[in-house]
Amino acid sequence: MRTPLAAAGLVALGVLLMANPLFLPVTVGEPDPAYTHTVQPVTEGSVAGFESPATGEGNGSNASDAVVAYADLAPDARAAFDRARDAPEGGFGVEDPAERVDSLPYPTEPTLGDGLLIVEYDGERYEFWTRTVEREPGAVVAQRTLLQPVAFLVGFLAVVAGAAVGLRGRLGGD
Repeated sequence: MRTPLAAAGLVALGVLLMANPLFLPVTVGEPDPAYTHTVQPVTEGSVAGFESPATGEGNGSNASDAVVAYADLAPDARAAFDRARDAPEGGFGVEDPAERVDSLPYPTEPTLGDGLLIVEYDGERYEFWTRTVEREPGAVVAQRTLLQPVAFLVGFLAVVAGAAVGLRGRLGGD
């Protein structure tokens, strides 16, 4: 009688642990924002690709409205553009809101003109992205990368153990 009860208990425990993303808390605090600045050349695969009015090619409408000359950027925006363009990764980030560039917007979903500028610099056109990235607190990251996978694995092993105990009892091994 104890074998079926033990098998059922192991399976129930295993299923409960495997379903841990459903009951473990997902957010443990406010998101931690970071503010990113990225510069990349406008290419065919870019958001503002060759068919876009931002490149001045294709249908040609609104081309002058979508492109900002480097000299027309505010001095702090020029400094951020230069820093991002010169960075080995093509960009940089800041965490302190006071370090943001006042003349640039930082939306979470950039669009052309709001977080995405096409800057003409030395005859080349660049996409200049500024955005707010909301990072999860460290406790949430630890939960998702450590606790949830370990709980799922232990749950899976408990289900396997429960099945083994149940089969052992049925096959007369006990």
